[in-house]
Amino acid sequence: MKKVLILSSSPVENANSGFLCRAFAKGAEEAGGQVELISLREKNIRFCQGCEACVKTGKGCVQQDDMTELIEKMQQADVFVLATPIYFMTVSAQLKTFMDRFIAGEQFMRQSSGKKAYFISVSAAPEARAKENHEAANGAFRGFLKCLRSVEEAGVLNAAGCYAPGSIADTEWMAKAYEMGKTV
Repeated sequence: MKKVLILSSSPVENANSGFLCRAFAKGAEEAGGQVELISLREKNIRFCQGCEACVKTGKGCVQQDDMTELIEKMQQADVFVLATPIYFMTVSAQLKTFMDRFIAGEQFMRQSSGKKAYFISVSAAPEARAKENHEAANGAFRGFLKCLRSVEEAGVLNAAGCYAPGSIADTEWMAKAYEMGKTV
């Protein structure tokens, strides 16, 4: 049974990206995955201080917050999903902060192999502009994976045309997220 960790980074409670996370989770569970869904807005994650103590000592981050727990969960997961709304054509501040702080877990992830990662993003922009609106976010995700080196990109879902919280509920994007979840 594969351990699947889904990290939703929207600061909004009934966020469209959260709806997609739940659809992905349902598909992953039906495919036999053991799924855990975490909302980063409920976690205390401070900004990276750039001190590199984690790199120099190999003992993790000097800041004692929820990032320690999240790094452990990432290490234990076979599959992880990063989900974000698109803000100013890139990932949310919550996801970017998580990525920056992951430097403390980077060395451990490099030592593992066979991990897969998915990316889910949602924008209000119409589908005709989706590629342009998601390009920087996709780049941030792929850059994150490049730093981890041993994690394979397994899928990307760039949903578009959804602004109001919950407006994604009755769209084709839900089925796409569910189907992507079944591929774990």
